[in-house]
Amino acid sequence: MNVAVETPRVDPVVRPPWLARAPRVRTGLLVVANLLGLAAFFWPFVVPSLVRASDENHGGDGPWILVALAAILLALLFLELGRGGLGPKTVALLGVLGAAMVALRLPGFVAGFSAMFIVVLIAGNAFGPSFGFLLGAVGTFASGLFLGGLGPWLPFQMVAVGWVGAGAGLLPHGNGWTARIAWLAGYGIASGYAFGMIMGLWFWPFLTDGSPLAWSPTAGAAMNLRHYLAFYAVDAFVWDSFRAVGNAVLVVVVGRPLLGALDRAARRMRLDVI
Repeated sequence: MNVAVETPRVDPVVRPPWLARAPRVRTGLLVVANLLGLAAFFWPFVVPSLVRASDENHGGDGPWILVALAAILLALLFLELGRGGLGPKTVALLGVLGAAMVALRLPGFVAGFSAMFIVVLIAGNAFGPSFGFLLGAVGTFASGLFLGGLGPWLPFQMVAVGWVGAGAGLLPHGNGWTARIAWLAGYGIASGYAFGMIMGLWFWPFLTDGSPLAWSPTAGAAMNLRHYLAFYAVDAFVWDSFRAVGNAVLVVVVGRPLLGALDRAARRMRLDVI
């Protein structure tokens, strides 16, 4: 005699509407964070009439930029936690790598070089541009809090380090470890100089001492570009060379084992971070 066995009915998991839209909201928040960073760096060049010597070092708008950027980062972390199984793992990984950035910044800088950049370069390359930007911004914010680096420069550092991580995530992995490390080492050099050039823009428009290397709101874009390149060569090129060379050396020395470790962690944790 056949006895029919009734299979228990399992109701499908209903995801709340906001969670279904989370990936699009996440992308939108990342776009807003990057646009905010661009606006923070370049608004003096767009509306030069608003630049005043009394606003040196972004004393007026710097705190507001920091608050807005921190709010966006908190919203992004909240969305990660709400994405299901992947989310908490992503946030945990951000926390671990952010703590590593803080620890590596503790010894201080050798001229413009800090070992914390190796974390951003490796993690960005392993997990992609979105993760690289978020790690760079969050890790820099955490290091500012723990090491007393709070100031109007902090939101600009957060965005600039985030861009370093995002760029590392856009690099081709090439065929084999040699090509991947070569790409990342070359990028470490380029980003070492690019980071310094970008960071110089956060205060350079407010240098109104009449120097031939200062920014002039009445000069054209080409003239001001020449002024800034000359200012950078005199003020920061040698300083940034330590960062560029240090990044490349660390990538060559420890890049392969660190990338291998993060790749294995991604497979074991079933992470697919972009």
